Amino acid sequence: MKQALVVDDHPIVRDGIKELLQRAFPSVTIKDSSGDDGLLEEVCGYPWAFVVLDINLPGQNGLDIIKKTKVQRPEIPIIVFSLYSERQYAARALRAGAVAYLSKERPPHDLIEMVKTTLEGGVVKKPREVMVSQPLLSDREVQVLALFVRGLSRKEISKELNINEKTVSTYRARLLHKLGVRNLVELIRYAVEEGLVD
Repeated sequence: MKQALVVDDHPIVRDGIKELLQRAFPSVTIKDSSGDDGLLEEVCGYPWAFVVLDINLPGQNGLDIIKKTKVQRPEIPIIVFSLYSERQYAARALRAGAVAYLSKERPPHDLIEMVKTTLEGGVVKKPREVMVSQPLLSDREVQVLALFVRGLSRKEISKELNINEKTVSTYRARLLHKLGVRNLVELIRYAVEEGLVD
């Protein structure tokens, strides 16, 4: 019998997803994990039919887990199921190696359909938000954005990332342009509201 893994650090959410998928796919045994230390070994230690993974996990980056899993077990399909905005995080997750990205704001039927397509070996259609979103932020742009959100100045960011202040200003200008905001205050507000940074 096939087995699948649901990874989420919230027990109620984890149990709900597990029950939903077990009812929809009775021939698949659904296991679960809280995503604690040792998650990579847990994900890579068994030939799961699929893994449903929340990328917001305590003490570790879900995107890194995806990348490392794709190196060790490239055959395991990973479906990201997260509160983070599809507009930015879906493309990042797909680039890391996930087969699909789904916001937790979507109806349960969407998750079932994604899992069904994955089990049948089909290609999951990218979310509409990925297709029509603003240009994807680079990893460095996200890094700079996160430091602005933390309240660091350009000088502090330049020291943190070991780049000069002019380069930080260039990244700031790019972020303003890509995200369609006018100033740093709007940039930070947008980043927080859209969940663009951890």
